[in-house]
Amino acid sequence: MNLFEMLRWNNWKNLTDEAKIQAFQQVLMYFVSPLKEITNLELLTYQLDGVKCRTFELEIDGEIFVFVPGQSEAILGWDLGIQGLPTNAWAISDKTALNENDEQIMKEYHLNDLDSWDLYVNLHTSPLRKTDIPPMLVQKHALPVGTRYLGMLDTVTGEFTGDMEKFSLFESEVKEHFMAPKTFAESLSYSLPYHVLSPNSFYLELADGTDSYYVFEHFECTQKSLIHTLQNEGFDLLNEDQWEFMVGAGTRKLFRWGNNADVDESYWGRQVKTLKQGANMFGVVINGGANRYELITNTVLKMDHSQKSAIPLLGLLPEATYYRANRRIKEEEQLMPQDFLYRKAILIELE
Repeated sequence: MNLFEMLRWNNWKNLTDEAKIQAFQQVLMYFVSPLKEITNLELLTYQLDGVKCRTFELEIDGEIFVFVPGQSEAILGWDLGIQGLPTNAWAISDKTALNENDEQIMKEYHLNDLDSWDLYVNLHTSPLRKTDIPPMLVQKHALPVGTRYLGMLDTVTGEFTGDMEKFSLFESEVKEHFMAPKTFAESLSYSLPYHVLSPNSFYLELADGTDSYYVFEHFECTQKSLIHTLQNEGFDLLNEDQWEFMVGAGTRKLFRWGNNADVDESYWGRQVKTLKQGANMFGVVINGGANRYELITNTVLKMDHSQKSAIPLLGLLPEATYYRANRRIKEEEQLMPQDFLYRKAILIELE
């Protein structure tokens, strides 16, 4: 069995840890630039909805990546509509309090029976297909588009942890955004901004539930220029096939966590919330709660700006493995970090 055969999931899952280590050492030797620093390499087991994968997690120049095994003839896309979903995910009753957006969608797509819901889901997901997926090193967490992560800033203490050399270039400008209120009246209405952008300089994003910010270096970009920048750095974006496999492993479920669509405070609703926030079966974290699109090489966008809905399926559909957003990327569109995410990858394939 050669290296590429070993890295296919049907073979990879049967390898011993020792064989995995030997194979992965070759991956690092031949597919990762020797100029990049490899640290914190671990062999870990991830599991989601009954799918288990023992794989590698590592840092490349301080950014976390995971290894996603390849698969021949992976089945991707969706044509099953709401098959497998519980009725309470999509059905409504006289007591369902629909908001304006719900009512607009219900009217536009005539969502009044099972067949119409089947059509709606199929229209918003990619077509059923079979394709070969190469083994991949994939960034564990997607980043705001046009950014490079530098570190964390605690707005209470003013302490920055990370790449101090680069942060020092705009430190004074950053801290101007967090001047304490001068009067008692100002303090009553003061709140930390969720994000701060200084084009071609820095981008800040509030870490949920804290007074600290993720600090990024920022560069303006289009999809084309971002791909060019990544390739110069030894990375790629994933295409739609690769992205969908990375998210759901080719499973015949609408969501990576299965077909449960409860979003209330019931036991199952809390389970879904927990599974959404955690890593998937490959150790990848999907930023569904970030309320942004994720870029791939196609003009298609994955995920979406989700809206609150009284109908669970409408609120959750943008997080479906095979979901396609309604909008498309324009060729020369300037991409904003508040609206788009991107994820670096290294494809392990012969050129």
